[in-house]
Amino acid sequence: MAKYRCPMCRKISSRHLDLARHYLGQTDKKHKEWLKTQDLSYAKLIKMQVKEFGNKGYEALAEVLKREAPEVEDPK
Repeated sequence: MAKYRCPMCRKISSRHLDLARHYLGQTDKKHKEWLKTQDLSYAKLIKMQVKEFGNKGYEALAEVLKREAPEVEDPK
């Protein structure tokens, strides 16, 4: 099974949605700055997540991470 690495740290997840959850749980500058390089806003993603039904904030970020998060080898 493929695994994906956070573009800003060493966190590895098996699903892009889980990686998005990790990402929005981070409040440090480097994670927030990366969002800006993708034309995303941390605050807007959090608002989407809280106000809209169905994990809209996570899903929006997961779509970007599908393109940007590097795939890593699954150590066996």
